[in-house]
Amino acid sequence: MDFDLLAVLKIILIDIVLSGDNAVVIAMAAHKLPEHQRKRAIWWGGGAAIGLRIIFTMIMAFLLMVPTLRLIGGVVLAWIACKLLWDEDEHAVTPGNADKSALAAIRMIIVADFVMSLDNMLAVAGAAHGNAVILLFGLVVSIGIIMTCSSYIARLMNRFNWIVYLGAGILALTAGEMMLGDREVAGYFVRSQHLSLTSRWEDEWLISRKPIADWVVGHELSPELRELVVFKPALGSTGGRLTFIGVMTAQHRDELKQHVRSEEDRNTIDEMYEGACEQSLPAWVPETWHSTVRLWFQKKWPAADWKNIEHRRYHAVSWVFYALVVAACLTSPQWWPRRHSTPPELPPPIA
Repeated sequence: MDFDLLAVLKIILIDIVLSGDNAVVIAMAAHKLPEHQRKRAIWWGGGAAIGLRIIFTMIMAFLLMVPTLRLIGGVVLAWIACKLLWDEDEHAVTPGNADKSALAAIRMIIVADFVMSLDNMLAVAGAAHGNAVILLFGLVVSIGIIMTCSSYIARLMNRFNWIVYLGAGILALTAGEMMLGDREVAGYFVRSQHLSLTSRWEDEWLISRKPIADWVVGHELSPELRELVVFKPALGSTGGRLTFIGVMTAQHRDELKQHVRSEEDRNTIDEMYEGACEQSLPAWVPETWHSTVRLWFQKKWPAADWKNIEHRRYHAVSWVFYALVVAACLTSPQWWPRRHSTPPELPPPIA
């Protein structure tokens, strides 16, 4: 099995860029612990997170088919953001409760790291091209870098308390993006209400966009393809951006290749096809369920869905929703009822 250094570097870069907020949640979970307990929580929690991330990355294509997975993950992450703020108001960690607090931090790190990694596991799996050795090495290196950053951020949080609230805001924003980015949530608004509330829905499930260096101008597309293809030329160039709407068939792919000249552009169209081609249902899915679960297995939705929302795209709504989630999490210590573990009051001293 070849060891592709470029693929490893790509995995490390993707994981660090997309998992920057994971470092924040790890730091928030562990920063109140004593130094030796903090390091133990970060490395034990991070180590367990590596194992889970590798396992789930390998089955990510199946995980993303689970209905409402992102919605549930977003709700869990919002709760974690609130819980970390609540813990700031609780009593300090002492030698007597340090072990218990360390275990709680490890659990929090494992759950939060998995939830927050749902969106970037697919990108990492794609960069590995099915090579388990490359995947393992790249994830171990990247998570090591992330945990090192977490230790540094945790020390800063102990010095500057406002960083804790900044971190909670980042987690809450990620939670809002996950909730609104759920496939079933998007499907409800797109199909039932004919609305698009975020460009993420369009890029993930409705259209495919890629830059083309040399598009053959004047070569007429077939009537069917004209309904599905939009090419926006760049000023003063034969290149531009190619947009394909909905599910791409092999016939669509082959016809599009006739409109480009370079091998690089043909490879680009192949990539678009891989991301938008029709997926057959696995053999284990009962025939009576086919009509219900068919769309769960499709990378792109039918072109009719795009037509319904093409002129009803209200992306500003998503930012209002994110702001509300962040505001709710940051103010939760004031409005969420919970029991405080305060020590009993001592009787006044006898005169």
